Amino acid sequence: MGEKILEGWLFDAYADEGGMRVWILDADGRSHALLDPWRPVFHLAGTAAQVESVRAFLKEQKFPTSSRWTEKKELFTGSAIPVLEIETPAVERDGLVKRIRAFGAALYDADVHLVQTYHYDRGHFPLAKLRVRFEDERINGFILDDDPWAVDYELPPLRIMGLALTGSDVAGAQDPNHGLRGRLALTMDGRDYELEGSPRDQLETLARRLREWDPDVIESEWGDSALLPLLDRWSRDENIPLGFSRDAARGMAGRGERSFYTYGRAIYQGGARYFFGRWHLDRRNSFMHAQTGNAGLFEIARIAKIPVQRAARCTIGTSLSSMQTGWAWTNGILIPMEKQQAEDFRPASELLSADKGGLVYEPEIGWHENVVEYDFTSMYPEMMVSHNISPETVNCACCPDNLVPEIGHTLCTKRRGLVPSVLAPILIKRAEYKRRYKARGARAALYKARADAHKWCLVCCFGYLGFKNARFGKIEAHECVTAWGREVLLSAKDEVEARGGHLLHALVDALWVKVPPGTDLEELRGAMEKAARCPLALEGVYKWLRFCASKRDARSGVPGRYFGAFQSGELKIRGLACRRHDTPPLIKNLQGALLARLARAGELCERRACIPDLLEIVAQARLRLKENRVSAEELAITFNLARAPEDYGRDNATAIAVRKLTAAGIKLHMGETVKYVIANAKDRVKEWRAQPLALMEGGLEYDVARYLELLERGAREILDGLVDAPAPAKKSRAAAPPREPELPLLFAREPR
Repeated sequence: MGEKILEGWLFDAYADEGGMRVWILDADGRSHALLDPWRPVFHLAGTAAQVESVRAFLKEQKFPTSSRWTEKKELFTGSAIPVLEIETPAVERDGLVKRIRAFGAALYDADVHLVQTYHYDRGHFPLAKLRVRFEDERINGFILDDDPWAVDYELPPLRIMGLALTGSDVAGAQDPNHGLRGRLALTMDGRDYELEGSPRDQLETLARRLREWDPDVIESEWGDSALLPLLDRWSRDENIPLGFSRDAARGMAGRGERSFYTYGRAIYQGGARYFFGRWHLDRRNSFMHAQTGNAGLFEIARIAKIPVQRAARCTIGTSLSSMQTGWAWTNGILIPMEKQQAEDFRPASELLSADKGGLVYEPEIGWHENVVEYDFTSMYPEMMVSHNISPETVNCACCPDNLVPEIGHTLCTKRRGLVPSVLAPILIKRAEYKRRYKARGARAALYKARADAHKWCLVCCFGYLGFKNARFGKIEAHECVTAWGREVLLSAKDEVEARGGHLLHALVDALWVKVPPGTDLEELRGAMEKAARCPLALEGVYKWLRFCASKRDARSGVPGRYFGAFQSGELKIRGLACRRHDTPPLIKNLQGALLARLARAGELCERRACIPDLLEIVAQARLRLKENRVSAEELAITFNLARAPEDYGRDNATAIAVRKLTAAGIKLHMGETVKYVIANAKDRVKEWRAQPLALMEGGLEYDVARYLELLERGAREILDGLVDAPAPAKKSRAAAPPREPELPLLFAREPR
């Protein structure tokens, strides 16, 4: 038939007999399945006996393999070393690697995700626009018409179908695994379809819709953990096949749920359900999708070369690791299966000087006016790039004079490090996206989503340097970054004070300063940037700003707990209850209303003039609580399970809610969130003190006194310093107890 050329976008790829099955979407939205006869390679280094044993083992395999000697570079020494290169069929690689590990030789490039390895080797990436040369459905080659670092790029015309459950919470705020059920609901081309009848009827309708619509993407609510397992069970019970995958020979691939700790917090990640030739994206099981939508998710998949379905569910660290391994692969550097570098031995005195972290100046408590905030732009990534900080460049043997301030480490000046090489294009691309979305054009929202996706990679890159399991991590590189960060902040502080300014607060990469009237803020920014040798941005000028006091010691400020209104009226809030995930929506809404009213005020006299309005907002919220004009969702406290459910032994509200859910047959995992309402905080029957939101039926019962206390606490965070607390009245022993258990609320007053 002769060779043909197909133009379109690389949509999906996975291992199949004979190579990699590749799906291409053309400009008309048609999907095409082709086979690329690609065979992956990995490398082995060991003793002569180990190598000979492995070669003999390869000859025994029933599938074709080959091996040859070659040279590859080792990252930390930069030297080329001889390694045995082993080529194998794609579907056999992972099993073969598992068996070869038993021989004890060092393996390289062997456990990188197979599809990512395919993208690295072929030089393309998910959603790349390209032309494919093929004959008889076998790919002969690719002509890439795209670049992962392009700022503007075309995407395929995706047909997206929504899949959820009705009856309880279609928006997905409540996990259906916690007791919520309903009928199937589909969304396509802006129209909603609710499926009627028995499970069999709903299955038949769903199967028909899948054939008719043939969507490229199915976006679900709780699909990974609840909906798709339920449909799979129905499908088997009713013997009605569902064509979720376009590949007729495939069903769904799965991965089990897991719980893990990251940055001191327990995280639960639901199991995954993957399709073949079609995507499944679960909005409730994707951090990147939740933060940036499809625009940011697709951007990360392109630059990290991770399949879109996997990119939606993996951590930011996994995406960053893929960028690093992709760079290493392209540059002929061996990728070890495990981390090979341990921390250097050194005396305790050196550890004390090196392990200091970021620099913090305690804030000056209280309300301030006309405060200027400057933020260093991606300070830590910029330090890594500008000072060439990478695991293999720290304490090299060739540059003993290029010292890091304060801690004594040195950095190489003769070869570019892996980490700076990976981060530099991210910084450039994000800066361009930020410039474009600040221009407020028609595509501003798109640019912002992509810039936010890059932001999460840059946020993660610093911690990943010191991550114990990072293939290319080293704690000394982590220490170099914080040392240069401290130096940068001190340089900026000195420049402010040399020009008569006053530092109110500094927190790692940001400064809040008061400057003399008439100061050219842009000129000051440029001077600080030059002195610090790090890009600096003028975040804004506050009409007013409050640094909050510690709850334990009113004389001490809390770094990172503040709120203020810029001259534009825009609010910036950090560390308040409304920013915490466990705060009931009632309290969040109260603080939001108070701050919105304060944002319209300017000087202190204007803020004091709006006190009656502020007290009215609080009084209305109190009245709603007293008169039972609130919903259970408004009162729900969200709690993240920091340990396994069976390890909650105390009788606090959280433990009670966990026990009730478990007793109801609901399986909970460490890292999941539980929502509950405080029914009666001091009830003698402990099990009546809290009620899980998922089990609430009938009328709403809640502890008015306890929620009034939480309400006042939230109001105090905003209004301290504007409204003074009255002296508490002395209690008389003879006084009769009040009819209602009133708390000594600061803002107790009747609404107007």
